[in-house]
Amino acid sequence: MRVRDGPMGKEAAMYGSGDRDWVVAARCRGVDTSMFFPQPEDGRGAVLRAERQAKEVCRSCPVIDACREHAVRTGETHGVWGGMNYAERRAFERAMKLGRLQSV
Repeated sequence: MRVRDGPMGKEAAMYGSGDRDWVVAARCRGVDTSMFFPQPEDGRGAVLRAERQAKEVCRSCPVIDACREHAVRTGETHGVWGGMNYAERRAFERAMKLGRLQSV
């Protein structure tokens, strides 16, 4: 597991033996999940605002790469994971398969 440098970097580095051990160091722990899983029936504006807020939390997360990799590997179709919504993760995965991006 790769960990971003930052205030939680050393703590995050302690985890990584299991598939989801990175979760304990995630910046989103304890944050309202509705921000990461906005409901379409709330309207496009509300969804965009929630995604923007979620991505702000992700930007400073020491385990953003592990989170994104988990979502892509497991085919997660809902929510913001690793700083990306579903459409962004699909585009990211396609780019990786086509060799347009380096592995994270």
